[in-house]
Amino acid sequence: MSKVTNKRLVLQEDLAKGTKMGDLKRIQQSLRQATFLSAVKMDPISSMKVKNAERKANSEGAIINGVSTVPESNFYGTLRLLQDLSFQLCQMHDLKLDPGTVYESIVCRMSRTVASADAYSKLKRIIKASNLSLIRTEDAAMRNIPSTVEMFESDGQLHANVCTTVSFGLVRNAELLYSKGDINPHGFLVNQKKSEPIEVWVKFDVLVTEKMNFSTGDFLRFATVLC
Repeated sequence: MSKVTNKRLVLQEDLAKGTKMGDLKRIQQSLRQATFLSAVKMDPISSMKVKNAERKANSEGAIINGVSTVPESNFYGTLRLLQDLSFQLCQMHDLKLDPGTVYESIVCRMSRTVASADAYSKLKRIIKASNLSLIRTEDAAMRNIPSTVEMFESDGQLHANVCTTVSFGLVRNAELLYSKGDINPHGFLVNQKKSEPIEVWVKFDVLVTEKMNFSTGDFLRFATVLC
């Protein structure tokens, strides 16, 4: 058994014990003490649907190279700034890259929907217990937490770091067993009774980070559990 597998099993046992005892603080402590959750390696991005990502990015603010964008603005919005930066960096440093491809790659990685779906597919196999299940929530979107982007040239190569905050929760399986609701394949609670909604027992954010080197094609993507 690998060290990583053993750490996951220890976490899952701790979560199961905390849930059985109804000890919320123990659950939160278990997540904080699982230091491997600070950098969970993720698979490559699952969707490159540019139009969908553009619509979301245009409606939300972001922080790009330290500059806060204005939602829905044609001049100070996220899309305009990303396009301008992609073109300027490639042109100024005579980089043999297509600015349009650079722009599309970044805007897709800013998508909270895609980041959340990809993180869920990874974390649902880790943050779980026999009596506890992971779900996706919209808390980060409701709090309007902006994505952050850093674009820069170094040693003749173009780099970008994209960080997007998504949100999750933990629900007790006992509530699901009493037909109060279900978790759909995408990780969301569905079919809840309006009179008895399922309590999201533990809520936490996850920061999905991708470090990209467009010149070499190297990409590193990982999730950081924040709790």
